[in-house]
Amino acid sequence: MKLRISKLKEITNWVVNNPKKTIIFTIIVTLSFCFFIPRISFKSDMKDMVPLNDPVIKDFEKVTDEFGSQDFLTVALCSNNIFNSDTLKKINKIFEEFSNLQGVEKVTTPLNIDLIEGSEGLISITPIVEKVPEKEKEIEKFKEKILSSSQGKFFVAKNEKAALILITLEPGIAATEKADELIEKILVIIHQNEGPEEIYLAGDAYITHYAKNTMGHDLYFLFSLIVLVIIGFLYFCFRSRMGILIPILTVFMSIIWMIGFMACMGYPFSIISIIAPVILVAIGSAYGIHIVNKYYEEIRNGLRGKKAALNTMSEMNSPTIMAALTTAAGFLTLNTSFVVPIKQFGTSAAFGVLSAMLLSLTFIPAVLSLEKKLPRYIKKQSSPGILDSFLKKVGFSTAGHPKTVIVISSLIICFFLLGISRINTDADLMRYLGKNSPPVQSINKVEDNFGGTSRLLIEIDAKGKNEIKEPAVLKKILKTEKYLDSLKYTGDSSSLTDIILEINQVLHDGDENYYTIPETRRAVAQELLLFTMQGGSGIDSMVSYNFEKALISTQLENVGTLELKNTINKIEDYLKKEFDSDKFNVKLVGMPKITLHLMNRILNSQLSSLFYSIIIVLIIVSLIFASLKIGLICILPLLLTIGINFGIMGYFGIPLDVATATISSIAIGIGIDYAIHFISRYRREIKDKKSKREALITTTKTAGRGIFFNAITLILGFGVLLLSSFHAIFVFGYLICLIMAISSVASLTVIPAILKLTKIRVNQEVKECL
Repeated sequence: MKLRISKLKEITNWVVNNPKKTIIFTIIVTLSFCFFIPRISFKSDMKDMVPLNDPVIKDFEKVTDEFGSQDFLTVALCSNNIFNSDTLKKINKIFEEFSNLQGVEKVTTPLNIDLIEGSEGLISITPIVEKVPEKEKEIEKFKEKILSSSQGKFFVAKNEKAALILITLEPGIAATEKADELIEKILVIIHQNEGPEEIYLAGDAYITHYAKNTMGHDLYFLFSLIVLVIIGFLYFCFRSRMGILIPILTVFMSIIWMIGFMACMGYPFSIISIIAPVILVAIGSAYGIHIVNKYYEEIRNGLRGKKAALNTMSEMNSPTIMAALTTAAGFLTLNTSFVVPIKQFGTSAAFGVLSAMLLSLTFIPAVLSLEKKLPRYIKKQSSPGILDSFLKKVGFSTAGHPKTVIVISSLIICFFLLGISRINTDADLMRYLGKNSPPVQSINKVEDNFGGTSRLLIEIDAKGKNEIKEPAVLKKILKTEKYLDSLKYTGDSSSLTDIILEINQVLHDGDENYYTIPETRRAVAQELLLFTMQGGSGIDSMVSYNFEKALISTQLENVGTLELKNTINKIEDYLKKEFDSDKFNVKLVGMPKITLHLMNRILNSQLSSLFYSIIIVLIIVSLIFASLKIGLICILPLLLTIGINFGIMGYFGIPLDVATATISSIAIGIGIDYAIHFISRYRREIKDKKSKREALITTTKTAGRGIFFNAITLILGFGVLLLSSFHAIFVFGYLICLIMAISSVASLTVIPAILKLTKIRVNQEVKECL
């Protein structure tokens, strides 16, 4: 232990005696990390949250390879009545402009769908119109055709006040820079064509694009805001340029190190890691505030320059390292998460915290040792104020009534524990964005007129060439379609059977009795051959080239977690019963399935990261104080805080999602610092031969002041997240601020109450740390 202390002193002595070399070295390292920053990217695609080798991702990619692009954009054009010449002309104009965009594979509108017509054993594939209808009779004829067509009904709302334009993207373009450029061009076209019609864009690519752009806005806005907030707080604390510049410069450099590290590791900014710089400003500035505050205390005691810097760091090395290690440990436990962005966020934030620690132990004392001018504000001794009086009263109350504190704390935690059972998991990006965001409003508008905007896909492998042509198989597919359409949140299902039904009816002079599947495989094959020979298209997106596999697609509404889970479970149960596993391989795929899979894994990830963070922090604190009992005492207020956090989430209906799943581990890593500071100061008071009661009152008054300002710093820092454009980040900011407040209060009440009631002799059990 002494060896480690002497080693730290050696490093501090070298830093203070070689300040210019230390500063130049840190600047060089910072510039080196700057070199990698341009490589950083932004990603917000739901598929990026799940490991690439996960079965749900692999299944989805296989379907894409087999049946073509499954990435679509939906454009809804809303008017008082779409069956008028001006609106139809506008639909055609938009179609032409969309079709010319690079990255668009196909554009389908009510004006360019094909109809199957024919008689006496022959069929023909003809466009629904040769040109845009202008005259009233032409429009009426078009209206009659499209509303009587099974395919046409998909593109016109039942109230005839909205038309659908379906954009099929080229394979592999989703979540790329090309997709972003394409979305921008589509939005420009939409904006240029609006009025009097309203035009809405929906689809995963648009959501990803919006989230990515909003992340960039949030990063710059929130980061700038928190810097201003911290500068204001630093001025309030120190009222000197050095007191402001030193912590801020340290934070800036640690952020550069962290972002450079992310770029080196290939970690993009995600909807989670976007808050990492904001968090690092809050946490890193706290280290600087404590060190600068101690330095000015040494100045008040008459020391100057290097001597003041050495004395400062001899006191601050250990608590800074303790705080950083426990905080970093909390972040690192997020690596147990299944969600890729949470893992990357945990690693990046831990690196950032350790960077802030390293810079606080080197760069700050190097700069302080060069300071010669005494700030005016330092000459003024602050007299005891309201805070000191309040903390003294808290100390008297907890030391005088420890049992009351324990009973009240127990009742509070019991109440909030009851709310934990109400917590749900959620990975819906719509809820993450917030109900007032443009993508969510567009989705609501599209779903009001056309049903779901998400697609669920069922791949049916009949385990043999041409087996899909078997009438019995086709009837099973048709039955499955009807089942999907009967469910509350799915509809507009489609498959190869739709084409076969229509062909069979057309070949029998439109007789509705023949809107059925032919009775022989040969008849099916002949009808499909006729369709292909007449120029029919679209089959390759419904069936594999050798007719071994078929695809059913259905539209799913944007629903809540429970509804999504129940819907998918119903579909999967139905598929198991309907399709014999000996004859068929059936898989349900699509973004909703990925979302559900993510939700199921978030809860397990939360439990594992929470467990590991508690264990690791307990080990670190126990080693620091050389006492398992003291470690357990430090953990207790954190468990109280976490219990209240989960209870609040349960009572207020806040789901466990990719943002809130990180809160507990972060809270443990940061909140443990309060307990460490309290126990450390209590140990000193006990060593000074004070009674337990006197030691607790003095500790609450002195350490409580540092805990209060530390909590205020973090609450102010995390508080800027309440201004985020993302609803989930707003909730995260609200909860983390609440947790910091509860954790600090618990450290000043629960810990002294436990120490007063127990027989732990801290002066014997606690050894010099580090």
